[in-house]
Amino acid sequence: MTPTPRVAVCWDVDGTLLLGGTIGVEVLGAAFTQVTGHPARFDAIRMGGHTDWLIGEALRDALDAEDADAVTARGDDFGHAMIAAVSEGWRRRAGDLPAVAHTLPGVPETVAALAAEPGVVQTLTTGNVRVGATAKLSAVGLADGPIDLGLGGYGEGPGLRVRVVEQARDALAARFGRVPTMVVVGDTPRDVEAAHGAGAIAVGVATGRSSVGELRAAGAEHIFDDLADPARLVAVVRSAGEDRPAAEAGR
Repeated sequence: MTPTPRVAVCWDVDGTLLLGGTIGVEVLGAAFTQVTGHPARFDAIRMGGHTDWLIGEALRDALDAEDADAVTARGDDFGHAMIAAVSEGWRRRAGDLPAVAHTLPGVPETVAALAAEPGVVQTLTTGNVRVGATAKLSAVGLADGPIDLGLGGYGEGPGLRVRVVEQARDALAARFGRVPTMVVVGDTPRDVEAAHGAGAIAVGVATGRSSVGELRAAGAEHIFDDLADPARLVAVVRSAGEDRPAAEAGR
């Protein structure tokens, strides 16, 4: 059995690691129209911190009542059809990302600094479908580095965002035999709530649409304006590893 890391740093993608322009909205909108035959009303929903599955449900609920009822009657078939269409959309649009996507301040340096820390593994807990997350990280040069996409949690199934963190937790347990201390880094209150729901430490970064105050109100243990100084997150991760030895993780 591979030795268990002391800490797993679980990254959100959009608004935390990078910004990808409007391509994500375009992919989701095209997928929704493909599946339902109706235009997507993004003005009627708040996407931040949702999974792609939940965004599909929110777009459905924003339809006129008769149309929404017809889509709802499809049950999980609608959700699975949306995820398939979104994934295919990302396969078609991935080549457009390098021209518009960029990492947020300090992200490459912070990822590299954490990679140099003994006993630390990095992965994703993102609302994106896996193919979308991979496309975004590839566009900014992070897909082939220390962030292990195979341990990640992705927004491809029903349920609240906590399911994404639970998916990563299960992948960590399957590979290492027990779960290290999990530190979830995200930019929305939903990231914080999901972290706590899965027993993880929440680090909020105000580089998306949520403010420091909103992240604090959600209960994040640590809050940063940005990740421009990698030493701050490294210190949090070191402390998390010291507070909960790997031998006790997952119990």
